[in-house]
Parts: sequence; C-alpha cells; structure tokens
Amino acid sequence: MKQSTMLLIALTPFTCWGATAEEEALQQQLDQLRQQLIQQNQALHQLQARLEAVKAAGTTTTTAGTAAGTAAVAASSQSDPARRAPEAGRSTEDLMLEQHNVFDRALTFDFGLSYQHYNRKDLALRGFLALDAIFLGEINLDRVRSDQWTADLVTRYTLNDRWQLELAIPYMYRNTNYQSTGKENSSRDFEEQSVSDGGLGDLSLAVYYRVLAEDEDWPDLVWNVRAKAPTGKDPYGTEFESSESGNLMTPKELATGNGLWQLSTGFSLVKTLDPAILFANLNYGHSLKQDFDDISYQPGEQPGSIQLGDWYEYGLGVAFALNERFSLSFNVNQRITLESEQGAEGFDMEKVTGSDANAASFGMGSTWAITDQLSMAVNWSAGLTTDAPDYSIGLRFPYRF
Repeated sequence: MKQSTMLLIALTPFTCWGATAEEEALQQQLDQLRQQLIQQNQALHQLQARLEAVKAAGTTTTTAGTAAGTAAVAASSQSDPARRAPEAGRSTEDLMLEQHNVFDRALTFDFGLSYQHYNRKDLALRGFLALDAIFLGEINLDRVRSDQWTADLVTRYTLNDRWQLELAIPYMYRNTNYQSTGKENSSRDFEEQSVSDGGLGDLSLAVYYRVLAEDEDWPDLVWNVRAKAPTGKDPYGTEFESSESGNLMTPKELATGNGLWQLSTGFSLVKTLDPAILFANLNYGHSLKQDFDDISYQPGEQPGSIQLGDWYEYGLGVAFALNERFSLSFNVNQRITLESEQGAEGFDMEKVTGSDANAASFGMGSTWAITDQLSMAVNWSAGLTTDAPDYSIGLRFPYRF
C-alpha cells in the first residue's frame, strides 16, 4: 500500500505537465483563428468601402462568389494597378489591318483584286458665236471610257511591336475605248477605237513605325515612309495613230506606271470608342525629276525631263465591329495633285496646264474573318469629283502567320 501511494506521488508532476502542453496547443490554435478572422474582417471592410464608392459614382457592380474569394480578387487588382485592355477581336484586327497597321502578326500575305471605271465626255467648240445666237465652226464630242483591273500581292513583315516592313507588287491590265464624232466627215456618226494593255506596275517598299500605342487617352499612331520604283511602263514618248478621217487619235499602248521615283510619308491613327472605331490618315508625296529619251508623241525622239506634281492626301472614316468576325466601315478620301512640269532638252522646265487634279471619293467596306488566319475585305467607293474614278470595287484576302 505504501508503495502504491509513493508511485502516485511520483507521477503527479508529469500529469500536470501533459495537461499544460495540451492547453498551450489549443491556445495557439485559437490565436491563429482569431488572427484569420481579423484579416477577413479587414478584407470585408475594404470591399464594403469600395462598393460604396462605386455606388456613389453611379456604377453598379455585381459581385459573385464568397467574401474570401472577392477579397482575393480585390487584392490581386491592387497588386496590378496597370489597367489592361481586353484583346481586340478578329473583326477589329481585320479592320485595323485594312485601314491602319497590326504589329502583333509576324508575317502577313495580302492578295488583292480591284476594278476601276472611268467615263469622260468632252465637248470641243472650234469657231465663234455670231449674233450672240448662232455658232459658226466645228463641234466635236469626245468620249473616253476606261476600265482598269489591278492584282497585287502585299507582304508585311513585323520586326517587333514598333517596326514593320512592307513590299507591294502590282500587276495592271487596262482597256480604254475612245470615241469621237466625225466618221466619214459626218457630225452625227462616231469613230471609235479600243486599246488594251497590261503589265507589271510600280513596285513600292514601305517602313512603318508605331509612335504611340493606343490607351485610354491617346490613339494608336503610326508613321510611314514609302518609296515607289518606276518598274511599270511609262507613258512618255508613246506613239499615236490616227483614224482615216484624222479626227481620232489613239495611243498604240497604255502605261502601267508613271516612270518616276516617288517618295511619300504620312501618319495614320486609330481610336477605339466602343462600339465605334475612328480612323484617319494624312500623307504627302513627292516625285523626283527624271530624264527621258523621248517625251513627245510626235514621230522621232525628243529628249526631255518630266517631274510630276506633289500631292497631298487625307482620309477619314468610322467603323463598327458588329460581332467577333464581321465589321462595317465608311470613309471619305481626297487627293490633291499639283501641276506637273516638263521641259525639252536644253530648255527650262514649264508647268503643264491642266495637269493638276482633285480626286475625292466616298467609300464603304466590310471585313469577314473566314478562319483564324484567313480574312476577306470588300471595299466599294464612288467618285465625288471628275478626276476620281466613277466607281471602284476591291477585294482583299489577308493571310496571317
């Protein structure tokens, strides 16, 4: 009995120590739970304050999920203060490729077909007006109808998110019909002659630099520099042939280029105002003076120099991305060309009267993303001035890698 009593007395300190260790463990767990509860309450207070601020600004926000998950989203937004814009849809990207530039595609092949139609009538009066009512002399009515088809391949290579290179290779085919009164010396019958010709056009190489990337305050701004080489057939020194009556003269061949080096530069910009997209461009071009062995349509060679007039061009438009793959656009374009100059060898350059032009047009366009890489763009425009084509239609198929 004595031995049992002594054993209980000896084990009593160890029993007290075990109870104390368990209490300390439970106390630590309670402290951790209290700390977590305090953090969650702080997160809830922050979320409540943000919700009240949003309501005061007139914006309603719908929050889904638990309070802990919402607090995690809020903490993530605070850790990344830079607001990221959503990725542009394919319809927006196609539109920017058509009217502007896209720098997130490494390589793009853009094949296009276009058709332009011109119809011009000129009334020539050679004589004088007698008694303010009777015209004495020759009345001549000339009409020129021209159809032009162009197929071109445009290759764009993006170096990085700022620089892009472009090479355009066009092929042109033209058919022109000339009509004039005077057949068999009659003022009622028409003489007519059609001329067709085609060939390689003027190649062009362009460099694009992205000055500004679009954000909430600024549009996407791109600067371009373009050089056009005289690889097409020039119109200078072209021989003419006359009809039997001598009243109608037509060229033996048609030009597919202008025969001069041309340099141009300008800016284009795009601003997204959901659901509308605004775009504009402004360009200036200059032609270099070029010497030719023959600049006259008369028989024999007459050496001389040609310099085409400088030109200014602008365009304005608005587009709407109707859904992820289709967009619709409207635009107005105008190009003003100054008078050209020419001069025979050994003589000063002189301005060519009537060589200036003002070509303005109104157009519509649409883009359709056929697949993830292939798209189709359709454009139509009507001339607003006599120097612009009566109407033109274009079809393009950009393929992106």
